[in-house]
Amino acid sequence: MYKVVIVDDEPIISEGLKKVIDWNEFNCRVVATADSARAGAETIRQEKPHILITDIKMPGNDGLYMLAGLKSEFPDMQVTVLTGYGDFEYAQRAIRLGICRFLLKPSKMDELTEALREMTRWLDEIYESHRSE
Repeated sequence: MYKVVIVDDEPIISEGLKKVIDWNEFNCRVVATADSARAGAETIRQEKPHILITDIKMPGNDGLYMLAGLKSEFPDMQVTVLTGYGDFEYAQRAIRLGICRFLLKPSKMDELTEALREMTRWLDEIYESHRSE
C-alpha cells in the first residue's frame, strides 16, 4: 500500500481530501498531514511517503521550496501540487522539480483521481522493474 502525505495550511483541504477520496481504490493510505512547509518536511522525512500532495503558499517557506529540499532524498516520491495560485512562475518551478500534476483549487474530483491514477501507475512500474532485476 502506498503512503500519502498531504501538506496544506488549510485544515479543511487536508481533512476534505482524506475523506472524499477512496484511497483504497488506489492502493493508498494517508499516513499524515502537515500545515506548513517546515512541518511537511519533517513529516516526509519521518513517514517516507510514496505520494505527496502539497499546497504552494503556506506560512514560512512555500511548498516548492520544501520539495526542492527533499527531492534528492526522495527521488521516486510522486508529487501533485494543489494550489489556489495559477501563477506561471510557480508552474515553471513545479515542472522543474518534476511534479506529476499542477492542479488549481478548487479542483474537480476527476482531476485528483486522475493524478492519483497516474502517480500510482508510475510507482507500480518502478516497483515492478525493481522486482524483475
